[in-house]
Amino acid sequence: MLELRSLPKVANELFNALHEDELQLINELYLACEKEDLAEADRLMDLLLYDVEEHFSTEEELMKEADFFAYPMHKAEHDTMRGDLKALYSNWKTSKDTPMVMDFIKDKLIPWLLLHISRWDSVTAMHIGS
Repeated sequence: MLELRSLPKVANELFNALHEDELQLINELYLACEKEDLAEADRLMDLLLYDVEEHFSTEEELMKEADFFAYPMHKAEHDTMRGDLKALYSNWKTSKDTPMVMDFIKDKLIPWLLLHISRWDSVTAMHIGS
């Protein structure tokens, strides 16, 4: 879906590592859906939900520790995506609709991730430092 080299970098290596791990997982999920490998897609959906929560929670803890001025807005974006992913996950568990997952990744998750990194994570990382 998206090559690792196309992922924006920020001024914090932990953030970059979280983004890279997540992108790899997203790409694997997309490929599993493309191949109609339902067992692998199911495993990866479980993993994605867990991974995103760990990713967002880690960033949010760092923001609180650093007293980041825009914490409420940054967290609000996380919360919106948390809700979208939980809805996708719930639909997936009942329907196993691979095109729905692929569309979500292409049309919502990847664009959101790129914009979120550019808009929020870059500023947050500069505030927190490396």
